[in-house]
Amino acid sequence: MSLRQFSRRFSPLAAAVPPQAAPEAEPGGLGRVFSDRWVLLDRWFAGPENPALSHQAVLRLTYGIIPVVVLMSLATHLLGIALPVWLVALQGAVLLAATWRQEGLLARGVFHTWMPLMHLNLALLMQSIWVAYSGGLEGPFVWMYAVPIAIYGVLFGSRWAVGAAVLCTAYLLVILGVMRAGIGTLTSLTPAPAAARVFLMSYIGMFFIVAVFSGVLRWQARVVLELAHTDPLTGLANRRALRKALDREVSRSLRYDQPCTVLVLELDRFKQINDQFGHLAGDDALRWVAVTLAASCRATDVVTRFGGDEFVVVMPSTNVAAADRVGRRICRDIEEQTLLRGVPLTLSAGLAECPSHGESAQQLLDAADRAMYAVKRRGGNGIEHAAHSS
Repeated sequence: MSLRQFSRRFSPLAAAVPPQAAPEAEPGGLGRVFSDRWVLLDRWFAGPENPALSHQAVLRLTYGIIPVVVLMSLATHLLGIALPVWLVALQGAVLLAATWRQEGLLARGVFHTWMPLMHLNLALLMQSIWVAYSGGLEGPFVWMYAVPIAIYGVLFGSRWAVGAAVLCTAYLLVILGVMRAGIGTLTSLTPAPAAARVFLMSYIGMFFIVAVFSGVLRWQARVVLELAHTDPLTGLANRRALRKALDREVSRSLRYDQPCTVLVLELDRFKQINDQFGHLAGDDALRWVAVTLAASCRATDVVTRFGGDEFVVVMPSTNVAAADRVGRRICRDIEEQTLLRGVPLTLSAGLAECPSHGESAQQLLDAADRAMYAVKRRGGNGIEHAAHSS
């Protein structure tokens, strides 16, 4: 069979998975899958489906922002602006107390949509008094309204960014109304009507520009992170996504006493295809295997390409017996589907269950990998269970 004939046999795959450049070879084997450090941005950009996680990020940012605001209040005296530091500190203490309280609720699994809205309004109230006493619309610190807009836009998305911009506009209008009413020490700092309109329109424009750009930034960051968790050749999840999924499922298994199974699969004699037909034909075969593998697994399973011709499937809430049936179906489907295209491919598979074969993600992968190589030594095309951990 020629290279052209081989590629033609796998041509239906081109419509299912767009061909892309093959990824660079990743060093190491299964033993190095968890060597990367946890990246906090992965959690911050987890998506709008998890607003509690985004709110937790806002709360933790608050602990760092409030002391900076108090220090800036002290520094304004050097500029000739007599900000009442006691008032700023009192507001900061109230906001920190609210932050601590909401963190306690999140730790107990309690989250309501009013929590981030309340927190945003508390922050804007503090900023508004701070801005009013530093010169109002003509003061040097109105730009600080852009900070919560950017934070909520990046962590919550465009709708929250626009909502924060609307709230900032409302608070700014209140400041202008208070100053025009001649309340307290703000009277002498009230700008002329024409200047006030210019300042107001420029700041409102800035608010919504920041809202749009922060929402776009979040969207782009989500796209980049999604690509970072996807294998470019097959479209399956990659080893980075495997690390996160397996860590999550092992923790859930140990906490709720539910089984979790890992299935490690490797194509048999795949090197012969690359040697005989070339690496492009081998890439076509890998794409077809990925499509068949994803179709053979359940919606709750996490199907990943670990690298080369090796694949890993994480099966939540699944014991060895049930995973064995899924694994044998996968091996049968791969063999039948590729046989129809004239180039039969078979799989060697290894199974490991948490906690029977290991109580960590690395132990499970090692156990399943050893079981898979036991099948390889017997000639391939089979499935083996891992030995029980001592």
